[in-house]
Amino acid sequence: EQAAHFDAEQGKVTFSANTPDAVLLPGMQDRLSVFMQLASLVAADPAQFGPGTRITVPTVGPRDAETWVFVVDGPEELALAQGPLPTLKITRAPRTEFDTRVELWLAPGIHYLPARIRITQSQGDFVDQQLTGVHNP
Repeated sequence: EQAAHFDAEQGKVTFSANTPDAVLLPGMQDRLSVFMQLASLVAADPAQFGPGTRITVPTVGPRDAETWVFVVDGPEELALAQGPLPTLKITRAPRTEFDTRVELWLAPGIHYLPARIRITQSQGDFVDQQLTGVHNP
């Protein structure tokens, strides 16, 4: 098991993999919640996130913490199973040869929630999650 543990009282993140602790920074997210954090930031003030805007988020993985930098690419229409969907594409480009690429498409029509998330490892393996439907309660 590999895990990161957020300890707000101590102001640190500890790792089960015996790697050194990291300082718990304001706004720090784990690698899953970072997508919802980006959606929330953009939804709060979409006009602030034009093409080329850089968004930095301190991000924690199972063995380390680093600052992920995302860049707003701009509007892009996705062709999904339910039909075309206007989105705002945001990308985290790899910083190094072995870094992960993250592409995120936020949909204004559903409160900027992710309509697609594509994560690509350095060797080319990837996961590509796409919205298949929206159900209103």
